[in-house]
Amino acid sequence: MASARLLCVLTTLLGNKSTTQRIIDALNKVPNLDTKYVTLAPDDYARYPAPRWARVTNPWHVQYIARKKLQPFVNEQFDLLFVYSWEFVCAFRDLACRMPAAALMDSVPSTIDYQLRERGLGGWKRSLSHQLHHGSFRRAAQHFRLFLPMGSDCADALTQDYGVPLERRFITLAPQDLSTWKPAGRIYAPPMQLLFVANDFSRKGGDFLLRLYSGHLSHTCKLTIASNDASIESRILPAGVTWLRGRTRDELLKVYQQSHLFLFPTQQDYMPQVLAEALATGLPCMANDVGGIRDLVRDGETGFLMSLAAPPGKWADKILSLAENPATLRRLSANARTLAEEGLDLTGFEDLIRAVIDRLGSG
Repeated sequence: MASARLLCVLTTLLGNKSTTQRIIDALNKVPNLDTKYVTLAPDDYARYPAPRWARVTNPWHVQYIARKKLQPFVNEQFDLLFVYSWEFVCAFRDLACRMPAAALMDSVPSTIDYQLRERGLGGWKRSLSHQLHHGSFRRAAQHFRLFLPMGSDCADALTQDYGVPLERRFITLAPQDLSTWKPAGRIYAPPMQLLFVANDFSRKGGDFLLRLYSGHLSHTCKLTIASNDASIESRILPAGVTWLRGRTRDELLKVYQQSHLFLFPTQQDYMPQVLAEALATGLPCMANDVGGIRDLVRDGETGFLMSLAAPPGKWADKILSLAENPATLRRLSANARTLAEEGLDLTGFEDLIRAVIDRLGSG
């Protein structure tokens, strides 16, 4: 590819810091590419106060702030555009009309609407919000040449709901540095060590998890909760539960490596980084079957997929069965690492990013 200048709009909101850094690392390795990074961060909400109309919906709010943050650079000359999130596809449709553009995302309006309704969060306001963002994204997507959906759920929605041809989408998952995130001699001795990692404790199923543990597992298992969610302070944690607060991702590596099973009863999700981290360390996962989770958790192979409607007792039956069968845990663990090596390696992600940029640059 000839020398080109790329405008890249990213976000660290809602747990997207890791993916954003991987995008930056991958783009920095593309030869002949001069990249200007503009990254939306939590403190930008205060730095760019939004008018009332922009605060009516969260996507509008994010789009408003992103446009404001990008304003100093819009008159500069760029050859290519890369954005991370469906909201930025809508926000920068005008730029995509002027230059070849690509977008990476783990969700689109239709997948978000579906999951919210599955949680019982419907009603006329939800319908109106969906129609606004659904139409906006559909119109904007026509001007983006290439898409990198994170997971088959997002990829299918791009094609079925927004008419994106198969040849314009390239599925990725949640890449990990497998040279660092790897197993470390896991010891399968009782009690069974369970792990849950999430900051949005309620949405990720934290209350369900506590009911599951206190009602069925406290006599045979230990549970570690890694979360910065301050609401946990107001909850009474059962005996046997350890709460890790304020730990960095790197500090949690050893916790992953020493655990036996990762529990993730999330109520709404798309392509969770924590599941990819668990698989990379050979930690089997038990998770609700939402979004792109089935691309990571293969039922009976790398863990178990659970229905959103499954009661705590059904989860407990599987967990207690695993506690009595360490050979099964070892098999799931080996499969988890194999999946990571085959589908989550950073090298493959970097190759994909380079291929996408090359295609954009070639016209």
